[in-house]
Amino acid sequence: MTSAPFILWFRQDLRLTDNPALVEAVKSGVPILPVYILDDEHAGDWKMGGASRVWLHHSLTALNKDLKNNLRCLKGPAEKVLKDIIQRTGAKTVYWNRCYEPWCIDRDKTIKKSLEGSSIDVKSFNASLLWEPWDVAKDDGTPYKVFTPFYRRGCLSRPEPRAPLKKPKDILFHSGKNDTSIDDLNLLPAKPRWDKPMIPHWHIGESGAQKRLNAFLEDGLKGYKEGRNFPDKENVSRLSPHLHFGEISPHPAWHAAKAA
Repeated sequence: MTSAPFILWFRQDLRLTDNPALVEAVKSGVPILPVYILDDEHAGDWKMGGASRVWLHHSLTALNKDLKNNLRCLKGPAEKVLKDIIQRTGAKTVYWNRCYEPWCIDRDKTIKKSLEGSSIDVKSFNASLLWEPWDVAKDDGTPYKVFTPFYRRGCLSRPEPRAPLKKPKDILFHSGKNDTSIDDLNLLPAKPRWDKPMIPHWHIGESGAQKRLNAFLEDGLKGYKEGRNFPDKENVSRLSPHLHFGEISPHPAWHAAKAA
């Protein structure tokens, strides 16, 4: 009989480096079960569009390779999917990194309350932001509404963002058979395959995100102040989709830019 795993729910954190939930799960010494859930039902009007789905397909493929084909890819309402996995595996703990879209916050609060009501331990972490919203507020506790004072007085007056976390060296995976497939998520478009001309222009996945950051630091910082206004120039980092899907964290980007 295999031991009950810790469920590691990947969301907008499709990487191994600087992934707090992954690091803490590995520290436990318990086998982990990595899961990605395509939850279109809760997303509603915020459901991903075609280009985002194409990117997600390739990003999950890269992540699954780094996880040695141990990533379970499922779709449906996240709470139901998680409870099905818990019932099948006997898992008692779920780890995830926080998301900050309003619909995600509402969904995650509901899931956490439901799981904890069933004696399932839930641990969440900040993997996406240098400063979380509740950490940066005006003196009266209200949020900033203008970017410049938010950045200068709210952010830069705070302690420097933490150092990036290293990728765990040895990940102990749950031994159960992985009978899921990324293709089952149906993320790629049907014919005509309008996505094929786009893909060669990007290196999707964690390694591609790191290469993109390195290239920007090498070629994009000189003349950035003016060049950033022109999308065809190297001064535009092109890190946005990598950051959105969490193929790279803002923490290494911050510290690498500071060092450069």
